[in-house]
Amino acid sequence: MKCSLIRDLLPLYVENDCSEMTNQMVKEHLESCSDCRELYELMKSPIDVKGMDPIVATDAPNNNNQFWKKYYGRVILKGAGLFFGVYITIVTLMILLK
Repeated sequence: MKCSLIRDLLPLYVENDCSEMTNQMVKEHLESCSDCRELYELMKSPIDVKGMDPIVATDAPNNNNQFWKKYYGRVILKGAGLFFGVYITIVTLMILLK
């Protein structure tokens, strides 16, 4: 079985949500593939969220939101500028062609 398929199945395998046949195939693959076995070991170990730095965890979304507001603001301004540029060009051409 391909590693990419096993890596897709690993979350289900860790949670014991696979069928017996799938469990057996994943288990056999993990016995023969060290890369997938290492990923499995990482996935089955719990993550300590209490030990995370709360300042870093709360700052990230604010910085991310500010980035997207700034980005979309620029996109809207560029779009409006392009619209008015095309509009003025068309009006000018219509006046000249009369």
